Amino acid sequence: MSDTSGRSSSSKSHLPKGSACLNCRRRKIKCDGRRPLCGPCSLSDAFRDCEYTERGMSSKTQTLEAQISVLENRIQELEKTGPMSRLENTGQSHQNTRLDFFQSHDTPCSSDSFSFQLHETILRSFLRYCSEIGFFLDQARFADSATLPNVMKPSAALLSTAYLWGIHLSDSDEILAYEEVFLARALQSTAQGLSGNHPQRVIHCLQAEVLLAHYFFRKARMLEGKYHTSSAVSLVLSARLHKIRSVEGNGPSILPPPTDSIEEDERIKAFWTVFILDNCWTAADGSPSNFSNGSPDGRIDLPWPLGTQIQFPRGYRTSHTVQKFLANQNEDYGTSTTALYAKASIIFQQASRIGLRFRSGMSQQEASRFFASFTSMERVIQSFIESLSSVQATLASANPSTSLMIHTLAHVSMIQLHAPFISRNPSSRGWVATHSRAAVQVLSNIDISGTPFLDSFIASCRHRNR
Repeated sequence: MSDTSGRSSSSKSHLPKGSACLNCRRRKIKCDGRRPLCGPCSLSDAFRDCEYTERGMSSKTQTLEAQISVLENRIQELEKTGPMSRLENTGQSHQNTRLDFFQSHDTPCSSDSFSFQLHETILRSFLRYCSEIGFFLDQARFADSATLPNVMKPSAALLSTAYLWGIHLSDSDEILAYEEVFLARALQSTAQGLSGNHPQRVIHCLQAEVLLAHYFFRKARMLEGKYHTSSAVSLVLSARLHKIRSVEGNGPSILPPPTDSIEEDERIKAFWTVFILDNCWTAADGSPSNFSNGSPDGRIDLPWPLGTQIQFPRGYRTSHTVQKFLANQNEDYGTSTTALYAKASIIFQQASRIGLRFRSGMSQQEASRFFASFTSMERVIQSFIESLSSVQATLASANPSTSLMIHTLAHVSMIQLHAPFISRNPSSRGWVATHSRAAVQVLSNIDISGTPFLDSFIASCRHRNR
């Protein structure tokens, strides 16, 4: 009996190979395999994040470490040749181009007329389509400041990402040859963006992160796109942009108060631009949202973005912006193009989450909760789609890519919601068929001939519509 007991005790004390937690493996100490917190980790203040990996799977920490490694390698790869050496190695045929203006953000513009002309061409290329790639700053102010003396110029992070996009959108092979150079510069200046003393460094760095996220998503470099999206989310939350005009006050912020209504509008639009970006791409791959709207501190209280030449009444305050929308409560000031885009991204993200929560064999209580949220979401989506007909004038003035995204997200949201029930529910099959046809019809209703590209997320939506 004692022998049997000893063998049993011994077998429990020896874990199968690879079963120890990650901390014990790294520290090369014996792990007892207890979950969720093993003995050695529970005794150490430094190792409270006890993690295990299942066979053949990576832990969250390992996944994040792999992501960071990929990004670090990419940055090192781009920095090996450096911007200056890349410009020198481009060849003698480019010597006459003289990109003296771009050698440094702090270097005055070259007096050479062609250099200034090139600068203008690249910025014009960027500004023509910037609203389609997440540019939330006032375009007139940005365009004016880009030609001002050095102290008044946009930050190096913002300028370098604007040039990167301007070069990327160019149809000149001579200009396109510098894309990798300015990608390296944009990454470097954005990484250092908050350490400078530019008065607008936070907002400009945030804008640079958004532009880089869109750039990498367009290049199908998803990992880097998500990295810069996460960085943008961190900045908007640190700056407490989600609490602008909150009934509870803004609270402490790393930003000074806005100097005028244009600056406030930029900040409101900045938050919703990042929110849209995060909603779309996290829902696309099923990863968790970077926003936590449930807690009071994380709750989104700022108002919907306004249209042009509209201002909030003096003393206007709001709260629970997203919750009110999901509760189908009518609210003011939510009909601008950016507001409609934000709402479309919310229903898409929520519908995707609800669809994933369904599983067969639910208890009666679980099923009851699920179908209550399902029915509520269905009503919100239907109400939003119906509301689009009353804002056609707003959508007609929007760029075709944004209008297409709003309509497509709305219809794909209904498809996502009903997708789990296609095989078992004729009604769901009908809903999916109806909204699939409607999503396709949107393309024929919107003139996209003058747009050089569509939002890269459209491809993901169209794939879901198959």
